[in-house]
Amino acid sequence: MKNLRTTALLIALSIPFFGKAQKCNYNYLGTKTLYAAPSGKNKSAPVGYQPVFINHVGRHGARHLTKEVNTSFGYRLIMRADSVNGLTSAGKKLKQMILALDKVERGQVKSISAEGKDELQGIGQRMYKWYPQVFGSTPKLNVAITKEVRTKQSADAFLIGLKAGFKEEPKIKEYNDDTDLRFYDASPAYVAFEENGNWQADMKQLQNRLNHVRMYNKIADDWLNKAFMKTLKPDEAEKLVSDVFGFATIVPSLKTEIEKAGVKPSEVDFDNLIGCSDLISLSRIDMLDDYLKKGPGSDVNGIQVRIAVPLLVNFINTTDDFIKSGQVNADLRFAHAETISPFATLLGISGADKVAPDMTNVGETWWSSQVIPLSSNIQWVFYRKDGGNDLLVKVLLNEKEAKITGMDNRNYPYYPWAALRALYMAKLSKLNVGLNDDMVKYLKEVK
Repeated sequence: MKNLRTTALLIALSIPFFGKAQKCNYNYLGTKTLYAAPSGKNKSAPVGYQPVFINHVGRHGARHLTKEVNTSFGYRLIMRADSVNGLTSAGKKLKQMILALDKVERGQVKSISAEGKDELQGIGQRMYKWYPQVFGSTPKLNVAITKEVRTKQSADAFLIGLKAGFKEEPKIKEYNDDTDLRFYDASPAYVAFEENGNWQADMKQLQNRLNHVRMYNKIADDWLNKAFMKTLKPDEAEKLVSDVFGFATIVPSLKTEIEKAGVKPSEVDFDNLIGCSDLISLSRIDMLDDYLKKGPGSDVNGIQVRIAVPLLVNFINTTDDFIKSGQVNADLRFAHAETISPFATLLGISGADKVAPDMTNVGETWWSSQVIPLSSNIQWVFYRKDGGNDLLVKVLLNEKEAKITGMDNRNYPYYPWAALRALYMAKLSKLNVGLNDDMVKYLKEVK
């Protein structure tokens, strides 16, 4: 994760959008960045060691919007403006784009897209290709999902890719695990933090530097005539622009669906109605919001990280179960960006666990597009030597070998499991958490 800013800029240059490069040499898609299969080779395991078990958690794939276009504030405001002749020529273009996106999205919200299915199938295929020894003749898999349909769809797509290499149908135990995978919903202290936490001071500092109120009004002024602009309430320009920015960032996930709907790419090219400099500013605000509420923020031991403790406990316990019984080949979980980011921080994954020295320029330290793109994932891959008992483990972030803060990295990326487990047990001990504790109770009481 060295030089994250340079890496993200290079990635931005290479991300295709319907066959053309993004017009900005900057990845403004943030958490809606399409998943990129890793390039390059992983380091070979020490001589004699073979992969024997995988512990995995992944975010759902590229998706549709989470609510219908015609229920959004942006839709309602633009239609209201149109009804009183309040749209500029650019505003009329925006109206047509919103209607086109509404046509594409109608009835498909909350689901993963065709792009998302491809992402997850690819990750599953590579898991089998790289670690076939893990799965044996009749693979046994635990598959955990959340209450959201897109995690079930993601699990199904992943398994299609994984099972393509199997000779026999696997035995699969599928179950819902919102406690370990949607912990952010189950903690009253975190919900309060998310709504009114100390992150607000850092956000206000960046917003002031970007002169955000003027920016939102300037963008909205391109779409709404002066008379209608005067009727807006103080926060309505911001709500409108935020919705349109959300439309702009979801479009790359919908290539197949847009084509099937008979819509041309130019008919949903929202970013051309915002402009590159403003897209960059909006993405900086968006990324800082993710960083403060889902990532290291100003405190790597803050509530936004400590809520991920149940998932760490689950990873350790399921690994211990494998060591005792060896009955399951892989534990596979499918969840959300709000799951992956705090877990990556809690694990001490380099590039995902550092407090930024300057919150107005968090991109020097952390990028949402690198940590939690669509289909982002964390894997623990365990290795054992024939006839031996000692386990080695490597940690992967988005299928790339990761360094762990606090570990001896001389044999990176292969860590003795006993040493890594001890590191994480020490973290849990500092939080007064045991492996047999009630995690529902923990989430209710954690402060």
